[in-house]
Amino acid sequence: MIFLLVRCLLFSAIVCSTAISACSVFLLKGKDHCVVGFNENWKTMPGMIVVNKRNVQKRNISWENLTTDHVDYTKEWTSRYGSVTFNLLGYDFPCYGVNEKGLFLVELYLEETTKVFNPKQPSMFWAQWIQYQLDHYQSVQEVVNHLNEGPNIDWWPNAAGSHFFLSDAQGNTATIALLDGKYKVLTDKDMPMPLLCNNQYKKDFENAEKFDFLGGQQKFDFAEQGKWEDRYNRAYYMLKSYQYDRKPVDYAWNILNSIHAGEWQTVIDVKNMNLYFRSDLKKEIKTIEIRKLDFSKNASIKFLDIHTESLGKVNDQFQVLTLNKNNEYVEKGFPIGYDNKEFGTSETFVKLKDNIIRFFKNILPE
Repeated sequence: MIFLLVRCLLFSAIVCSTAISACSVFLLKGKDHCVVGFNENWKTMPGMIVVNKRNVQKRNISWENLTTDHVDYTKEWTSRYGSVTFNLLGYDFPCYGVNEKGLFLVELYLEETTKVFNPKQPSMFWAQWIQYQLDHYQSVQEVVNHLNEGPNIDWWPNAAGSHFFLSDAQGNTATIALLDGKYKVLTDKDMPMPLLCNNQYKKDFENAEKFDFLGGQQKFDFAEQGKWEDRYNRAYYMLKSYQYDRKPVDYAWNILNSIHAGEWQTVIDVKNMNLYFRSDLKKEIKTIEIRKLDFSKNASIKFLDIHTESLGKVNDQFQVLTLNKNNEYVEKGFPIGYDNKEFGTSETFVKLKDNIIRFFKNILPE
């Protein structure tokens, strides 16, 4: 499974289908709260949190663009919204993120994924496709409405691919899978609970329906349902059991930790636009106040290492992202994301690193 990086279960707080590559995501939603939770379950990974500016000119980058001399870009745009993203692979290639309007998007591995190809649209590397959505849209409905006129998703070579979980500031949610050559979208009315893992949504939901908390005949014993493959059921049970206590962020953390804590963990209070995160190497929870970030055109693009030593509110700890610093994350991240030990010493990787410098030399300072 090459594309292990994104194999997670989406819990609008997020988690995947095998112990080696699973993730989780959910949305804890009510009249007075809207909280996303996500677990990135895989292994210890380097990564950075990036403050992406609005009004930045960009162009599509495919796997072919990354690894060859092919430079025929056919899609250009200017980012409409700023965003905060979690990036293993360097600038403009996030695993997940949220923009300043509250749109959240994450991808999770899905074995059955097929390619959706529109010959009228260019291809775009999967991670940049996530950034493209955050750059363009402020709601789930906008993303869904523009899927077929947007760029084709370009996966890793020989990898299956992923499905996606989305939520927005109004509490709308959707999942997007690529099946049988088409986008298959489930929205709120199709999802009794906004929760996603590495199986197709309906498969996990139908399995959960056998339990008494959803009207089934089998008694659900939370203490005994502790296997890795039970995490969807455990998350569903906890989401359904929540009684508003003015502490939904704390409850989201409780869910994430109760269904197998991830190496990267993220909780986003979308109503107040506060983002909380921690990693397996630095377990203290840090806070980013999204509304206090500078997304303006004249601001610098900034980053913070996901394993930062800083504690508490970390808005002031972000540093200017340079080409050299970005290259450090590219150097460490791509061989891990590709899950290919030989790739890090290959001529293809040398070409990729040179291309990334060329792609972003007019955007990132040296």
